[in-house]
Amino acid sequence: MASFITNKRLIIGGSAVLLAALAVVFWFAFSTWGAVNRVAIERPADSSGGAVAQPDDDPDNEEPEPVVDSEGLQVYLLVGSDSREDLEDAEGFGDFEGNRADVVMLLLKEGSSTGLLSLPRDLLVTNLCDFTETKLSQVLEGCSAINGPTLVTLTVESLTGVGVDHFAMVDLAGFQEAVDAVGGYEICVENPVRDQRANLNLPAGCTDATGAQTLAWMRSRHTQELVDGRWQTVPGINDLVRNERQRAFLIEMMSRLGDIGSPQALTSIAQTVAPFVTVDSELSIVDAIDLAMTMRGLESGSITELDVPVYDFITDAGASVLLPSVPVREIVTEFLSTAASDSVYFGLGG
Repeated sequence: MASFITNKRLIIGGSAVLLAALAVVFWFAFSTWGAVNRVAIERPADSSGGAVAQPDDDPDNEEPEPVVDSEGLQVYLLVGSDSREDLEDAEGFGDFEGNRADVVMLLLKEGSSTGLLSLPRDLLVTNLCDFTETKLSQVLEGCSAINGPTLVTLTVESLTGVGVDHFAMVDLAGFQEAVDAVGGYEICVENPVRDQRANLNLPAGCTDATGAQTLAWMRSRHTQELVDGRWQTVPGINDLVRNERQRAFLIEMMSRLGDIGSPQALTSIAQTVAPFVTVDSELSIVDAIDLAMTMRGLESGSITELDVPVYDFITDAGASVLLPSVPVREIVTEFLSTAASDSVYFGLGG
C-alpha cells in the first residue's frame, strides 16, 4: 500500500510539473506570437479555389480549377522576402523600392504525405494586377489594388492550381538574427570564395558562418573561387543553385531548432525572429506550431522535395527569365494524386 501511495504521489507530482511546464511554454508561445506581423489575404469576389479570373477581353478566359479536390489537403505558402530594410551589414546588394520574394515554396500536406515545392524566383508569371509578364519575385511588390502577400498568393494559386490555406513570410534580415541566435551556420567550400557585390568572403574548408555571412552566401549571384592563385567565376551559379543553398539552410536550421531542449531558449530565439515574420491574419498559433513541426520532417526525409525543371528564356523586353519545361500544375497533380492514393491505401481516406 505504501508503495502504491508513493507511486500515486509521483504520478500526481509528475503531472503537476508537466502541466506547469506546458503552461510556461504556452505563455512564452503566446507572448512571442503577439510580436508576429499580420497581413490580410484579400481574395477577389470572382476568385474560386484560389484561381483568378482573366479579363473579359482575354480569349483564354477560363478560370483554372484546383487540380485535386480534397478536403484533407492543407497548403502553406512560405516566402523569404528580399527587402533591403535593416540590412546594415549587407551593403552592396543593390537598392530598390518595395519587397522582392527571394524564396517561394509551397508546402502540400495530403493525408500521410507532405511535399515541398520550390518555385524559382525568376520564373516568368502573369502579373494579376495588369496581366503583363513579370518575374515571380517581383509580384511581392503588389500594386494599388492588391497587397504584395495577396498578389503572391493568387499568383502561386494560379500557377499551381491549388488554393493556399495560409501564408507565412520571413524577411532575410530575420535569417541573420536566427543564425546568430543558434550559434552560426556551417558553410563548406573547396576553395576560397568571394562575391564583392554580396560582401561574401569565405576561406576554403568549413566555416561556422555568422548570420551576415550566411545571408551573403544564400544571395550570392556572382560567386568567385580562388584557383591556382587566380579568381574565377564559379560555373553554374544561377537561381536554381541559390534555391538549393536556401533549401539546405532551411533544413539545417529546422534541425537545429528541433534540438533545442529548453523552452526558454527556444522562445528566446523565436522572440528574436518574430519581428521579421509576417503571417496571414487567419493563421492561428496552433497552425504555426503544426507548420513548424511539419518542416522538421525535412531532415528526416519524410517530406518529398519537388523541383520545377526550367530553361533560360529572354523576353521581348530583353529580361532573362526562367520557363518551366514541365507545367507546374502537372508536378503538383502527380504528387497529390500519389498522396491521395497512399492515403486510401493506408486507410486515411474519407
